[in-house]
Amino acid sequence: MVIAVELCDHVHVYGMVPPDYCSQRPRLQRMPYHYYEPKGPDECVTYIQNEHSRKGNHHRFITEKRVFSSWAQLYGITFSHPSWT
Repeated sequence: MVIAVELCDHVHVYGMVPPDYCSQRPRLQRMPYHYYEPKGPDECVTYIQNEHSRKGNHHRFITEKRVFSSWAQLYGITFSHPSWT
């Protein structure tokens, strides 16, 4: 994304969920983390575990969404999220 901001006049990102995705999703609605593991770990449970883990090399998705949200305002990046409904 950093390269896109440097090279392009406007950046439009499609398909990333918004920063509040997990807090807005009904608890009873389970979504697998990987599409190819329908009975695998839940997506939001994985996001939250990675966010709070102190050991290992984890992708902190929630922090990433907050950073992208601030970049959207700072650099004029447009994010389009699917409605999923």
